[in-house]
Amino acid sequence: MSVFNNKPIGFLTFGAWHGKEHIGSSRIRAQWLINNWPMAELFQQGAKYDVIIFQKTYWLDYVKEFKGIKILDLADPDWLEGLPIKGIIDNCDAVTTSTEALAVDIRRFTDKPVLCIPDRVDLNVHPFIKKHKDNMGWACWFGYSHNAKTLDVAIPTLTRHKIKLKVISDSRPPYAKADQNVKYDWNNPAFDFNREVIECDFVLMPKDERAKGKFKSNNKTITSWALGMPVATNPQEVKRFLNIEERKKEADIRIKEVRELWDVKSSIIEMKNLIKELEDGKNKG
Repeated sequence: MSVFNNKPIGFLTFGAWHGKEHIGSSRIRAQWLINNWPMAELFQQGAKYDVIIFQKTYWLDYVKEFKGIKILDLADPDWLEGLPIKGIIDNCDAVTTSTEALAVDIRRFTDKPVLCIPDRVDLNVHPFIKKHKDNMGWACWFGYSHNAKTLDVAIPTLTRHKIKLKVISDSRPPYAKADQNVKYDWNNPAFDFNREVIECDFVLMPKDERAKGKFKSNNKTITSWALGMPVATNPQEVKRFLNIEERKKEADIRIKEVRELWDVKSSIIEMKNLIKELEDGKNKG
């Protein structure tokens, strides 16, 4: 008996390719789809696939060798770092992106189909919904530590309103202006991301004004909404969410939005439709 499931669709992820566990883009754009898609699995060397989705993986030799449907999935403008994006695209059948801004730039140098399939949420991974009962006096931010500098602009507002800041990150280095730094530690059974977030009043996500900021998806925002957490992006929203009734109102609106628009099952439907179009095109050819 084969050790492989031999499912028709394999996701070759950035995390697996680089031997790094718990990479956010691989979790959001591969694992969460696999969790809800019986026909898909993480790529296994030696298994046979009809479709491979190269999630931020630039294995040019294998892209050229594989004879099935090939889709490059992008979550960052990696071509700006000199990575061989063009060569991969030229040997793929289509490109999917996490944001329309990425799709617009990719369309400048290819006539292959380029489709924005936005980051969405696996609601089974975030089953807890915040019950806003008390004012805890805390805001939360989460993400990679090298992005924590976007918080600098918000510190005076938090100080003025006497709001403490919890930062959940890889902590390399810890964010010096936080009142509490919590390290992502998915290998520690005691680490509970959902609990760490909902212990606060709201999530703080200032707009990323850096050059690459325009390419960033809203995945942290929709993850927060799925947990029933309002997201403040500016001083006016921070002030608004000091009011518990405003937080409840915002949470109710956003949970409904997540369930209607940001469920990862919608991403699976869009990916299935793209694969069907590519299959039909190959059959006609």
